[in-house]
Amino acid sequence: MTEAFLSYLWQYQLFNAPLISLHGEDISIQKPGHLNTDSGPDFFNARIKIGSTLWVGNVEIHIRSSDWYLHQHEEDPAYNNTILHVVFEHDREVKTEDGSLLSCLELKGKFDTNSLYKYEYLLHNKNWIPCSKQIHEISDFDWKNWMERLAVERLEKKSEFVDELLSSTQNNWEKAFFVSLAGYFGQKINKLPFQILARSIEPNILSKHKDQIHQLEALFFGQAGLLEEDTEEPYHQNLKREYNFLRKKYKLVAMPKHLWKYMRLRPAAFPDIRIAQLAELHYQNEFLFSRVLEANSLTDLQSLLEVSASSYWDSHYRFKVDSPKKVKKLGKTTQMGIVINTFIPFLFVYGRRKGEPKYEDLSLTLLGEIKPEQNKITRNFTDLGKKAATALESQAMIELYQNYCNYKKCLSCRVGAVILKSH
Repeated sequence: MTEAFLSYLWQYQLFNAPLISLHGEDISIQKPGHLNTDSGPDFFNARIKIGSTLWVGNVEIHIRSSDWYLHQHEEDPAYNNTILHVVFEHDREVKTEDGSLLSCLELKGKFDTNSLYKYEYLLHNKNWIPCSKQIHEISDFDWKNWMERLAVERLEKKSEFVDELLSSTQNNWEKAFFVSLAGYFGQKINKLPFQILARSIEPNILSKHKDQIHQLEALFFGQAGLLEEDTEEPYHQNLKREYNFLRKKYKLVAMPKHLWKYMRLRPAAFPDIRIAQLAELHYQNEFLFSRVLEANSLTDLQSLLEVSASSYWDSHYRFKVDSPKKVKKLGKTTQMGIVINTFIPFLFVYGRRKGEPKYEDLSLTLLGEIKPEQNKITRNFTDLGKKAATALESQAMIELYQNYCNYKKCLSCRVGAVILKSH
């Protein structure tokens, strides 16, 4: 038995017997209250008729009533407005800090024990996700609605990162967007170095050199610390010469070269290639976020990302290291990843902050048009009979796995609710 399970029973009123307090008074629940996820009583603003009196206040949940003293609630005036103590087992009368005797409801024998057995199974099994063997019980209708809710929930979590970026850039949308975009170019391994690189170059400097790809590359590679070595390559020498001039002009400080990682990366994802592509993207699309706001479709957004690294990189993956000739174009998978993880969250936040719901709606519409991501999480859900049809569903699956299944939050999950209520 856990307090979380008792809270679940209380929140959804899953009782199969009349409710009578330990003092013999009938209990009628008009409103169970709002679940509190912070400190203080477990449920706020409940409306409960106990005997002939209607009470409005808070509800506290414990396994045993003596836990009230174990948690020292009798010393905390924040619990004085508690109107009902809900416990699995009563073993002691309790009083609030102001000396009031607290009404108590014992739940033992008043709910379907089969739900408890199912919950304990979900809590303790070692399957990939707790409900691996029961997930088929949820209907397509319930699953679709849950996916839509989780997709919004994931966007809201990504919105927190966007808000942090805006705060750190004094609400400069273009700068914040550039930092987020650069971070995605680095993927997991080089995300932080790319964000450091983006933060090191002010938008007004980039704007002054927007018409010269060579100068933009010099800025990007120079600030990345990748032009420090001497070499006989004309391309490298020209970039270094240009960067030295720009560094003195703008008093720039390059980041340490050792921050860049190459291990376990495909050559196409090496920092050198990604930096060259990022420079080209900025060259082709000054004020990129403004261009994103002007887009009306997925095709419009994709067209912004049709970029390739400059010609030197056709035969290189790193400076001074030759490779078979191949145009280093930003791939479709990477393009869609940028749309999902940078374009869409920024559109969503912009819509909310500016009071323009069309951008929020566009965010969800775009997710519903993009093909689902293919990763370990989506493949495992497919094996369980839940195949993602769109990026909206694949994003929802990632949210479900990372923030519900991993923490066994089955009581907060639509799938868990269906399983626990089924006979």
